[in-house]
Formats: sequence, C-alpha cells, structure tokens
Amino acid sequence: MNRQILKLAIPNVISNITVPLVGIVDIALVGRLGSSAYIGGVGFGSMVFTLIYTGLAFLRMGTGGLTAQAYGASDFRESASVLLRALSFSVLAGFALIFLQMPIERFLISNLDGSAEALGYAGEYFRTRIYAAPATLSVFVFMGWFIGMQNSKIPMIITIIISLSNVALSSLFVIGLGMGIKGVALGTVISQYTGLACSIIFYLTYFKRISLFFRLRSVLNLVEVKRFFAVSRDIFIRSLLLTGSFFLFNAVSASMGDDTLALNSVMLQFLWFFAYVVDGFSYAGGTLAGRYKGAKNKVLLTDSVQKSFLFALYIALGFTVIYLFAAMPIFRALTDNSSVLELAGSYLIWIWLMPLTSFAAFLYDGVYVGVTETATMRNIMIVTILVIFIPLLFTLKHYAGNQGMWVALTIMMIARGAGLGMFLKSKVLR
Repeated sequence: MNRQILKLAIPNVISNITVPLVGIVDIALVGRLGSSAYIGGVGFGSMVFTLIYTGLAFLRMGTGGLTAQAYGASDFRESASVLLRALSFSVLAGFALIFLQMPIERFLISNLDGSAEALGYAGEYFRTRIYAAPATLSVFVFMGWFIGMQNSKIPMIITIIISLSNVALSSLFVIGLGMGIKGVALGTVISQYTGLACSIIFYLTYFKRISLFFRLRSVLNLVEVKRFFAVSRDIFIRSLLLTGSFFLFNAVSASMGDDTLALNSVMLQFLWFFAYVVDGFSYAGGTLAGRYKGAKNKVLLTDSVQKSFLFALYIALGFTVIYLFAAMPIFRALTDNSSVLELAGSYLIWIWLMPLTSFAAFLYDGVYVGVTETATMRNIMIVTILVIFIPLLFTLKHYAGNQGMWVALTIMMIARGAGLGMFLKSKVLR
C-alpha cells in the first residue's frame, strides 16, 4: 500500500509544489518594485482568483472521485462520460466568468476597504488574468480525470510545463519589458492555455481509445448528471466557504493598511506551499479510497486512509522543522520592504504552527471527496466557518489586532481537521 500511495503521491507533490512556487515568484517579482502596495495588490488579486477557482475546484475534485470509482468498477463508459460532462461545464463556466468580469471586480475588489493604490493594482491584475478562465477550468477537469484514471505522472508534467512557462513569461514581462502587475497576470494567461494544449495532446496520445466509449445518451444520463452535480454542489459549498474565509482574512487585512496586507499575503504563501505538498498525498489517498470503494474492498480502503494520514503527519513534522529555521530567510528572499520585514519577526510563531495544525484537514478533504462522502465534508465546513471562524476573526481582531486574526485562522484549521476525523469511521470507513 505504501508503494501505491507514493506512486500516486510523488508526482502529485512535484506538480503541486510548482503552483505555490509560481505565486511566490510573482510576489518576489513585485516585492522589489518599491512599494508594499504592489505585494498587497498581487496577493489580493491572486486571492480573488483563488476564491473563484477553489469554488469551482469540484471540476477537478469531483471529476477525480467519480472517475476513480468508475475505474475501480471497470466502467470505462462512465469514465468517458464523466470527462465530457465536466469539460462541457468548465467551458461554459469559464466564458461566463469573462462575461461577468465587471460586476465580479466591483464586488470583490473595487468596493473593499483598502488603499486605492493596492486595490488599483489588484484590479489591473484581475482584468488581465480573467481571460485564462476557460483554459484554467478545463485543465482542472483533465487533471482530475487523469488522476482518477490512476495516472498522476501526466498531471505532474502538465503542471510543471504551466509553472515553468508562467515563471519565464512573467519574469520576461516584468523584468525585461517593464510591464509591472499586468505582466505578471499576462504570463499566467498564456501559460494556462499552454497547459490546456498539453492536456489535449496527452489525452489523444494515451487515452484516445476511451473516446470509443463516448455515448451521448450516457453523458446525458439524468441519474449520473444529478450525481455529478450533487457531488459538485457539496464540494462547491465547501470550497467557497474555505477560500471565502481566506478572502475575508485578506479583506480585513486590507483595512489595516498596505504593510499588514503585504505581511499577511507573504505569510499565506507558507501555508499554500505546505498545503499543496500535503494535497499530493490527499489526492493519492482519495484516489485509492475511491478506487477501493468502487471495488467494495473495505480492508484496502481503511489501509489506504490510515497510511495516507501517516505520510501527511510526517510531512507536517518536516515542514515544522524547516519553518523553524528558514522562515525569516524566506521572508527576506521574497521582499526587501523594511516595514514588512520588521513586522514579520513578531508573527513567525503562526508560520511554525501552520503544518501541524492544518495537515489533517487537507488530507481528509481528499479522502472524503474520493469516496464521494461530500455532504458530511460540506456540513463540517459550514459549522467551522460560520460558527467558529467568522465570529472569532472579528472578535479577536477587535481585541488583539492582526495577531488575533492569526489565532482565529489557526483555530479554524484545527477545528476542520478534528471535525473530519470525528466522522471518518462512520462516513468513510464503512
């Protein structure tokens, strides 16, 4: 079982870590342009897209879980139908986002309480990057489908191509051509369409035979369509609430000044980097759990979940050690802004606590999605965010400022992991 987990997880980890690395490079590119407003603008603009795309993450997560179960049951016709259903929705959703970009920008950026300079940069970033939406969402679908078909090497290669092209293009546009914020966003747009082209090429090269199973009647099967959207609805609510909590965190940060917004934007990069590494094992555990649920093998289902948890725990311990010694040097590599660096020294404890307080939540998300027990995951998220996080955020911010906000965020991650763990035996391992 360990070998199966590592076979799926290692390519996922390699591909996943390139995603936050791109965000880190983006922050580093603008972190030396002279003003903390640049860092806050890119950080806030990126968070808007994280909110949007994480809300639509069911296109990857739901596709992966349903495909894994179809694969475990050797139902390749349903595997083909899942892909076509999800791709159809991703294209429609992508063009809808482009069409609705003006009201989205007004609602999520322009009307917020923050400095005009930082929000202006965030808007400039948003108006360019939004044109990548159809490609980004379609790549989500292909990624989930490849993983559900028990192939994590292809997503790894695609993600590396996207990330390397993103870094190269953004660096060219910002450093070489002096395009500033717009250059960072334009690099992302071009790299996403490059990733979509690669996804199609890999599908036609390795899975073209699956096209033989395409049947319009199967794709439009109302029972399966309803199941896809039921799973998607739960993941959508979960993802929207989770990312919405981070968006709210950044929005409140913006009201506390450009330096605090910049500080929190950089600190969240530490969380994203760790989360994407753990997600490699989350995807692996969820893919195997879905496969063994489809095959109705309870013993291997339990074994896959337990061993995935242990891998995630060991990674959390490793990251804790790394962050203890390297957090401040990483900060200095990302920005030379003296005000932000001066603030950072008082907040290192929250970076040190991130891995051990959040790993269970990230790991269990993949498992619950893999076995399509998404309603429970959704309900836990609703309670965690609405009952625990939001009241704590504003209460602790009032009494302890930005330090209190990080206390609230840390408690939220602990509560989510504990809640998912509490129902694991009754909802997943049955």
